[in-house]
Amino acid sequence: MQISVQYFILGLIIFGLVLVGIFTGPSDFSIKEMFDGLLRKNDHISQVIIWDMRIPRILASIIVGNCLGLAGVLIQLSTRSSLGDPNLFGIGGGAAIFIAAGFGGLFVISSFFSLIGCIISSTLVALGLSMLISTPNLSATKLALMGIAVAALTISIGTAIISHGRVFPSQIIGLVSGSFSSSNWENVFYLLIIFCICFAISICLARKFFAIMLGDILTKSLGVNPIKIRLFAMTIVGVLSGVSVFSGGIIGFVGLVSPHISRRLFGNSTINLIISSSIIGGLITLFADQLARLLFAPSELPVGLATTILGAPTMMYLALKVK
Repeated sequence: MQISVQYFILGLIIFGLVLVGIFTGPSDFSIKEMFDGLLRKNDHISQVIIWDMRIPRILASIIVGNCLGLAGVLIQLSTRSSLGDPNLFGIGGGAAIFIAAGFGGLFVISSFFSLIGCIISSTLVALGLSMLISTPNLSATKLALMGIAVAALTISIGTAIISHGRVFPSQIIGLVSGSFSSSNWENVFYLLIIFCICFAISICLARKFFAIMLGDILTKSLGVNPIKIRLFAMTIVGVLSGVSVFSGGIIGFVGLVSPHISRRLFGNSTINLIISSSIIGGLITLFADQLARLLFAPSELPVGLATTILGAPTMMYLALKVK
């Protein structure tokens, strides 16, 4: 099947899920009222529900998935580890600690500065991980185990901070397991700007990522500095992870699964991997959010629960293949 056709099919699936997200949910409105609300033909409450609640949530889930898919493929390319995932490696945990501190009442800041704090926290963890990657004779399995240990540590610290503050259970679940229920247009704007910048930089570095996949010795012979490229890559991963946790909490396995599905569909071209992993990440997260929102409506499941059901078996399969 041609690559253009595969992208078209992915686009159709996403479009179908967007329609599901707009027109379904715990409301008693008719199809006509929903269409009128979508087209802004009246001042009915359906317009508020669609434009202020459902569409921002849909867009946030897609872009967070784009960010996680891109972060996942960058980790896997730069570390040559098939188990790479931003939250599995604990990178998103840096942002989770920062948010937990805010929930616990340690500080009160605006939404924008909270976003900046999340990005800085995750980037620091990512840069620390990039130093470990440069350690000689560090296998992919050891790197994955160290990442899992970092993730467990950051979650424990965040939980300890939250336990001493007056935090609603829904806030804890939203942070630890992921939720888009509080998405708004401001979040969508921040997400879109940051993702577009990181995506553009990643495309520009695509050929150098291909060189890194050949091994450090060959990479240096091609005139590429592997340490410098990994530093760039992990900085981008930190930024993407921070904005993802800020907008949707910790959503696991999207960054792990997306690149592997992408390789199956589009091959190993680094540019195609970067593009398709981002798209597939958005599709997975959108599907998971709709499943979490509708399965037991009006109650909601954590988004991370749906992604874990998909990602955990994938990780076990990959772990068995890693030598």
